[in-house]
Amino acid sequence: MKELELTSVAGEPVYLASIGRGETRIVLIHGGPAHEVGASRIMAAVRRYVESARIAELRVLDDHDVYYLDRRHQRPLPVLLLRLNDADRSRYYIDPKTARIAGSYSSRNWMSRWLYHGLHSLDFPWLYKHRPLWDFVVIAFLTGGTALCVTSLILAWRVVTRSVNRLFGNGRELAARDDLIDA
Repeated sequence: MKELELTSVAGEPVYLASIGRGETRIVLIHGGPAHEVGASRIMAAVRRYVESARIAELRVLDDHDVYYLDRRHQRPLPVLLLRLNDADRSRYYIDPKTARIAGSYSSRNWMSRWLYHGLHSLDFPWLYKHRPLWDFVVIAFLTGGTALCVTSLILAWRVVTRSVNRLFGNGRELAARDDLIDA
């Protein structure tokens, strides 16, 4: 065992044992080890502690959705999705094994999600789920970026050589004029 943490799940004290390689076990204070807390138990606790008018959606996700993505396959699945009826349109993803929040998003994170991760990493679900298409798009952007760099280097080289020729060309003409004046 690597770590043992005392926490509470649905108001009951439990130990969360981290075994290693990302594996966890729940150990009840008054009982034996459990493999997981369980989705139904967490859903019951959420319904008990959160006003029903605030809950817009509460369900089990077996696959990643638009906001809960994992390109490295390290985030837990299945997870519980809790979407709230609040001003920020908050979304919480709860791991049913440990009852911990595995991810959360709100309308405040919208710009970061779509403008940074979406455009910077091409992290669009519809594109990423069709992996060969994602690779072709990335290669096309890389090729376009390389072409822009090469053409800018060619143009810069031409400007530099023209400037150097003009600088040294004018120097020769001045030396030829000085020779004519001296003669």
